[in-house]
Amino acid sequence: MDIDRLFIHNLKKWRKNRGISQKTLAERCDAAHSYIRQIESGRGHPSFIFIGKLAHALNIEPYQLFYDEAAAKTGNLLWPDNIESLKAEFINKIEREFDTIFKKK
Repeated sequence: MDIDRLFIHNLKKWRKNRGISQKTLAERCDAAHSYIRQIESGRGHPSFIFIGKLAHALNIEPYQLFYDEAAAKTGNLLWPDNIESLKAEFINKIEREFDTIFKKK
């Protein structure tokens, strides 16, 4: 599962496990309800700061939004390889985020 789909899956899972609606999660993050909907549908791309807000609102650690529980249970989660893959994807996301910010200025 790619990191975007994994994040969305985990966000929905944690939100539902906590019995929190999208609207309540948005309120806890001081964000618009529509933004949470966009994130969960894959159309919104939260910053790393906002990911921290989501984790805080769900009372979890940010890494839990990226942890592949299914792969860990089946033994397919090879941490050294997986970590390098995750790091590469994070670096690409950060570079795209910075490019977007600096192109606007």
